[in-house]
Amino acid sequence: MTPLAGESLHQRWIEAVVDEGARFGALAQELSAGLAPAAGGLTATVPWVPEWTARDLVGHLGTVHRWATAILNAGHTRPPAPEATQTPPQDGLLDWYAAGLDQLVSTLRTTPPETPAWHMSPVAPKVAASWARRQAHELVVHRMDLEATAGMPRAPIDPSLADDGVDEVLTVVVPRWAHREPHVAARASCAVTATDTGRTWSVRVHRGAVTARTELSGEEDTHLRGLSTELLLRLWGRPAAVTVSGDPAAEALLRGR
Repeated sequence: MTPLAGESLHQRWIEAVVDEGARFGALAQELSAGLAPAAGGLTATVPWVPEWTARDLVGHLGTVHRWATAILNAGHTRPPAPEATQTPPQDGLLDWYAAGLDQLVSTLRTTPPETPAWHMSPVAPKVAASWARRQAHELVVHRMDLEATAGMPRAPIDPSLADDGVDEVLTVVVPRWAHREPHVAARASCAVTATDTGRTWSVRVHRGAVTARTELSGEEDTHLRGLSTELLLRLWGRPAAVTVSGDPAAEALLRGR
């Protein structure tokens, strides 16, 4: 499968924000109304993040949407002001979430992709398009979190979108962690293969420096394989049907929480 690129990929990210954001909001409404299989409504616990309830998950996304919108509207590469981070309301949470999603979508659609925009990763392009990508994958992963919380079946993800999510983790997110333990002391490499798209990555962590290539050397310390959606879940610290051969500590360097 040939990965999407350019404007077609940018539009695919925005489309994912729209679709995934709407599904997340609908799931939250069902949970709140007691229409989901799981009991407890918005107090239901996220299975693999036990310190979070569904309410926390909704509040997190609503806050992130507003934060990203503020960064896009700023039109520069300086870090966002403290007021860009908002606190979720106690009442009217679902309407607040929906309003924030609408604002984000409108801003993504009307902001040229090359507009300057701050980003927390040192290797991400400091442009608006990076936030279309980040918000698309933020919603994909948290939508799956909420489905599990609600006891609902997982809706499928377009392999090309999941594949891009894997690429974002390996080439943008992992380098963001390079300055902290265990990455600053690690010397390891990991091969990653998406078995449905055929795409591969070779990621090397060397004392705080992270490099990612598309060709495998065959000498990596470990090899992570799975469908692109399963890889995306694994890399974000969720349960996933993947196989890991070789040194598990090397593969763990690629995983978020």
